[in-house]
Amino acid sequence: MTGAAHGIGAAVAARPARDGLPVGLLDVDGPACAAAARAIGDAGGTAPAVTADVADEAAVTAAVARVAAELGPPTVLVNNAGVGPVPSSSR
Repeated sequence: MTGAAHGIGAAVAARPARDGLPVGLLDVDGPACAAAARAIGDAGGTAPAVTADVADEAAVTAAVARVAAELGPPTVLVNNAGVGPVPSSSR
């Protein structure tokens, strides 16, 4: 799930996790992505967090490889990443 650290992305990622499905979280804002993953983990879910900029093809390839290594190959992709200012926590 891209754009998983904030708002709609975090809410969409949390939904399948509540049903017991593992969810890989990707976001350019590493600290917020890790916090979203912790929230899912605290609720009993599995959600590794990966910092990646979806505008960087190599970073996305590496992120998908990491998620696949931890959870198995992805079966669904939710592309929620948007273009906007970089959050101050990732500067």
